[in-house]
This record gives sequence, C-alpha cells and structure tokens, in this order.
Amino acid sequence: MKKGYKKLLLFSCLIIVLILCNTFIINFLSGYKIVLFLTILLLIFNRIFVIEKDRHLYFKDVLFEIFLFSMAFFILYYLIGLFVGLAKTANYLSFYSIRVIILPIILYCILREVFRYNMLCKADNNKLCTIIVVILIMLMDISNDYYYADFNTNYDILRFIALVFLPAISKGLSYSYISKKMGYKPVIIFDLIFSLYKYVFPLIPNPNEYIVSIICLVTPILFAFRIVKFFERREKQKLPSDYRKLKLRGLFAPLAVLIVLVYFYSGYFRYFTIAIASGSMEPMIKKGDVVIADQKYNYDELEIGQVIAYKKNDVIIVHRIVKKIKLGDSYIYYTKGDANSNMDDFVIEEDMVVGRVNHKISYIGYPTIWFNNK
Repeated sequence: MKKGYKKLLLFSCLIIVLILCNTFIINFLSGYKIVLFLTILLLIFNRIFVIEKDRHLYFKDVLFEIFLFSMAFFILYYLIGLFVGLAKTANYLSFYSIRVIILPIILYCILREVFRYNMLCKADNNKLCTIIVVILIMLMDISNDYYYADFNTNYDILRFIALVFLPAISKGLSYSYISKKMGYKPVIIFDLIFSLYKYVFPLIPNPNEYIVSIICLVTPILFAFRIVKFFERREKQKLPSDYRKLKLRGLFAPLAVLIVLVYFYSGYFRYFTIAIASGSMEPMIKKGDVVIADQKYNYDELEIGQVIAYKKNDVIIVHRIVKKIKLGDSYIYYTKGDANSNMDDFVIEEDMVVGRVNHKISYIGYPTIWFNNK
C-alpha cells in the first residue's frame, strides 16, 4: 500500500475513534461544535494532503437536474399530504432559530461535503480507503442521534434503525458516489434543499414514521440514480445542444404546480377540503366523503341549518348549526350531527369556526382515512 493511503487510513481511524467517543461517552459534537470540529479537520487535512477544489464539469446542467428532481419530489410529497394530512411548522425564520438551528445545518452540510470530497479524492481507487471514508461520514451523521436516542424497548430500537441508521447508510453511499463523480457542489445543494424545507415551508405533510423512513431511505438513492443517468448521457454526448434552455423551460410547469400546492395548503385559497372520518352526518355526508369548506363568510350569515367546519381540540368537526345566539357583537353556535341523537355538549364560538360547508365529493376521502388509521 502506498504511503499516502497509509496516512489517509491512520487519519480516518483517528477521526472514527473521536466520533465513537462522541457517540458512546460524551456528546461534545453538536451545533457549532461539530462545525468547529470539521473546520479543524479540514485545516489538518490541508497540512497533510492539501485541499482540492471542485473542478468538475457540467455543474450548471446538474443544477437543473437537482431542481427538477426536488420539485418532482415536493409535488408528490404534498399530494401525499392530501391523504396523510398536514402539520403546521413552527416559526423557524426568527433570528434566534436561524442562528441556533438553520445556520449550523448549513455550515455542517458544506464542511462535511468538502471534507468527504477531499477524503474520497485522496482515497482515489483504493477500495479499503474509500470504504473507511464512507463509514467515517456515516458515523458522523449518526453520532448525535445515537447519543440522544432511547433504546429501552424493541420499538425504540426499530425506530432508530428506520429513521436514523438506514437513512444515514443511504445518504452515505449515494452522496459519496455523487461526490466522486460530480464533486461536492451538487451534494451540498441537494442536501440543503432536503434538510431545510421543513424549516421554511409553513405547512408540510404529516406522514407516519413508517412513510418517513421509506422517504428518507429511497430519496437519496433515486437522486443518485438520476445523476448517474445524466452523467452517462452527457459523457456519450447524447444531450441536445440547447439542453440548458430546454431544461429551463421545463422548470416552469413543475414550479407552478408546486407553488399552487404549497399556496393551497397554506390556507390562502378561499376553499379547502376535509375528509370525513365518521358517520355522524349521515345520510347527507357519509364517512369517506370529502367536503369543501369556504373560508370567506360573515358570522351573521351562518344560520340555523347551515353545515359548518369548526376546530375543537385541534380536530376539525363538520356538523350542522341547530341553535344560534347573539352575545354582544359576536355569536355562539350549537351544533349537532344529523345522525346523532343529541346536540353537541359544547358551545362553538366564532374563532372556532374554520369554514362554511356547501359542497361534497363522495368517497374520495377513504385513502386519507386509511393512511391516518395506519
């Protein structure tokens, strides 16, 4: 084995020991500390081996592929939101959240990928060095999650494997392959998009952990597959001369669809849909139907007999108004399900009402109910 490979192996093994200490003994690499740790590693690496710049070709073309893939993913992801529901994200765009949460993620992603790329470059075609480098980065991603994980039950162990361990392997293999082929820039952009969207979008789909684990496992692999196919076509010169213009035009349609979906889910549209999960409004509205709620209304227009959607303990209920009382400048309402014997045993105040229901679509809500039950 060449001397350079031996030095790389020794350097990698020392880092792995530090990461294992961080994992099993004391968690000293988190937030800005791991950013500082990677910065020191890069400085040491530069003294021993010299850092290389990413000079790979086709970056602009790969950028189009990343954005197309990302938009296709988010369109499908938000369509899944029709069936699994949506969750409102916290306000992460405050100065504190940007400084404490978002900025460390950005810096860690950039430094990690620069470090990965340079380590892989020095490993060159040596299989042992390459494997050690890939394992090193995987351990770095797993380390903090392992330290804070709970392993008291079999479910906790399976949850860690599904949500942390397997996705880390998927990312480690996929990102390393892309980095080797196309440099660190595509990986940085892709990883930042998929790491930060949950902090930027006001509403995101709310799938169960099983679906999340599949998404985290499969997405990096699909992205790597797409980049490999692009690279093969580019190397064989099978791409048209106006490839970039065609790709730029191709961005508009999925971008428009994505904007409409996010805008729709954010509650800015006048109408929104609700899947009915019970038979309390039968026979007019059955379980599995989807009702269309209108957010534009005046409270004095909500008369007895009107079906409304209101929120009670974070659950949206669709029932009919059976009694209306004016108290000062506001109204209170009493409701009842058409199939129920008794009136609901609580008062509906104006701020609980989220929409007026006038229309329904039969049966299409069953997938939503099924996913939520699962």
